[in-house]
Amino acid sequence: MRDAEILRIDSRGRIVIPRSFRKTLGLKEGSQIMLISDPNENELRLVPLPFTDQTAFMRMRILMPDEPGALGKVSKVIGEMGLSLIYGQEIILKKGEAAEWNVIAPIPDMPMEEFKKIVIEKGGAKSVTIEVPNKP
Repeated sequence: MRDAEILRIDSRGRIVIPRSFRKTLGLKEGSQIMLISDPNENELRLVPLPFTDQTAFMRMRILMPDEPGALGKVSKVIGEMGLSLIYGQEIILKKGEAAEWNVIAPIPDMPMEEFKKIVIEKGGAKSVTIEVPNKP
């Protein structure tokens, strides 16, 4: 069953998630949530993440060829390394030539340079850029 409530944004852009919502979703202090903005639908979504507050995440920008199977090949290699992807969005940069996949995932248990090398060599990516915005 869905619940709805009207909230106010304070002067610093904050909202308070009502206690009943936090209780229903099992959210507590330190819980991590992902905020997704969809300007086309004029919508914000908050998605609780099933990880501890000590899980560090990375943002990846993976450039790949825009060809059939390219995304599947890259995602298979990442999956084989044991990463559960939190969020992903693919964008075609130039039809038939280049695509970009933006991903949020937990940080892998290996050096970043080794991770990038595997995604490029085995996954067929052209390049991998990684940003770590939240170190616990």
